[in-house]
Amino acid sequence: MRVIVVVILSLFLIGGTSMAIIKGVEHLRSEKQKRQKAESIKESKKEVKEQAKARQKIALWVVQHYEGAEPIKTIEVGKIRTHGILGSGGSSVSIIINSKKKNMIEGIGVDQQGNPTSVGFSFTDSDYKYVEEKLSNKNLDGINILYWEEENDTRFK
Repeated sequence: MRVIVVVILSLFLIGGTSMAIIKGVEHLRSEKQKRQKAESIKESKKEVKEQAKARQKIALWVVQHYEGAEPIKTIEVGKIRTHGILGSGGSSVSIIINSKKKNMIEGIGVDQQGNPTSVGFSFTDSDYKYVEEKLSNKNLDGINILYWEEENDTRFK
């Protein structure tokens, strides 16, 4: 009878210990997943901030390098796109001035910090022309900067 009681108690102890170990491992795994998710959210927020900062730089560059008969009131900046394998082809962005398709400038080259590096392509009938020399007296005061994702844009279809 003693042997049976000892065996049963041993089984309960082994089972209880196993359950405690399993629960501990699950808790650690859950904590690790939470930590990874928090880090992912933090990285995502950082990337969004960097994109917004880069888009501000691009908008300022446009204001300082494009002139037209009408003042620039709105600059719509698209998503910065990377080209090639792992960005080996560089990055570019498209913009629209004053919400008119004919004022779209596509393929403006940008570096990793979002600084424009090359002039893009625009329609020949655009209201705005590129000015080589920077118009440093111009800034973003009074200019509405919007962001858009090109593939979701249905305004011009």
